[in-house]
Amino acid sequence: MIQSLAEEFRKDPRNKVFVGEDILLASVLEETGQKIDSDRLREVINAYLTGDLDSDAQDVYDAAAYACSSAAKVCFAENPDDEDEDVDYSISWVEDSDGDFSAEVRSQ
Repeated sequence: MIQSLAEEFRKDPRNKVFVGEDILLASVLEETGQKIDSDRLREVINAYLTGDLDSDAQDVYDAAAYACSSAAKVCFAENPDDEDEDVDYSISWVEDSDGDFSAEVRSQ
């Protein structure tokens, strides 16, 4: 999923990329083994934004944020295949009118 996001990004490079809820949910499943639904993801992101993360929510948040890190690496790195290359990025959580969250990942 991240690779297809990167391919789309390369067609029209900018200083930001959006990581959708589908990728965030897949990352949580892959990183934690937990299959969560959109409501739980929204709850965790809202808890992060208000500073109320507990340890279980922190694990879910970290797994979702990992997708953002991966997207930043493949989209903004000079050499995405270089595992040692660091990429500076920031995440802004964007809530759609229907309540879905996506991550706006910006190169710094």
